[in-house]
Amino acid sequence: MAQSSQGSNLRNNQPSSSSVFLKPDALVEGQYVTLGDLFSGLDPQQQDIAVAHAPQPGKQTVLDYRWLYGIAQRHNVEWRPRTTADQVLITRASQMITMDEIREAVEISLVDYGIQRPFTVDLSSDNFQIHLPVDARNSVDVSAIEVNSRTQRFVASVTTGAQTAQQRTYRISGKYYPLTSVPVLVEPVSRGSVIRADQVEYRDFRSERVPNGAIRDINDVIGKEVMRPSNPNEPLMFRDLSNPILVRRGSLVIIRLVTANMSLTARGKAMEDGSLGDVIRVVNQSSNKTIQVEVVAENEVRALPALSQ
Repeated sequence: MAQSSQGSNLRNNQPSSSSVFLKPDALVEGQYVTLGDLFSGLDPQQQDIAVAHAPQPGKQTVLDYRWLYGIAQRHNVEWRPRTTADQVLITRASQMITMDEIREAVEISLVDYGIQRPFTVDLSSDNFQIHLPVDARNSVDVSAIEVNSRTQRFVASVTTGAQTAQQRTYRISGKYYPLTSVPVLVEPVSRGSVIRADQVEYRDFRSERVPNGAIRDINDVIGKEVMRPSNPNEPLMFRDLSNPILVRRGSLVIIRLVTANMSLTARGKAMEDGSLGDVIRVVNQSSNKTIQVEVVAENEVRALPALSQ
């Protein structure tokens, strides 16, 4: 009795003694799948015969045993499936346009539109990928861009493979954010420590994320004393820093009085803390009088005759 099912036919068909074998997978670069992509051991004249359209660049497709057997019969290939699991995984080779390349092209287009640097760009989908054929021109061009300056949003027409048969245009939306460069600590600095030049550097932040009162000039940070510990890589606030205390309350100081005709020094005791340039009170130990002085260095002050009491 004749077998009616495909599976029964496969069981009754003995494996051919042919030297043609099925390949488990194939990586194709062109638009078509050939017999040589599917089978090994073919006659050289058969290898380049196109039998199917290749998937889109970067995509895959599976050719099952039924389709493969039909192709083999149509082209007189001495092969038949051994099991219903016989198949070939076809992958189309591609070159990928990365999100960084797209972002860079959009940034250039925004500058041409009139948006001032520095700024950063967020695209609506960070997982978006563009695959091009391996022989296509690997280029990204923004052919048009629509910008809403109030909301900082845009829609860009991104074209790949321009002026070729593989030209494609994609609509990509996103938002740009102006940046502000502010100094930050690069390492933890404890309270009471004086910040060194190698402990601070500039870093860009979205402008709306820079708080009011943030320090903008690195020279306002270097040499300052930390009043409240700040996290590295975060904007520094004026309230968190101060001029270093050069004279501590109760410490002994050298008092200098310099005029055009003389230079005098005396010892005194500070009645309050003082930083560089601060005017504080000290007691002159020679006269036991309280005078006002200007802090000029660590434990060193300059007498202000007009302000002495």
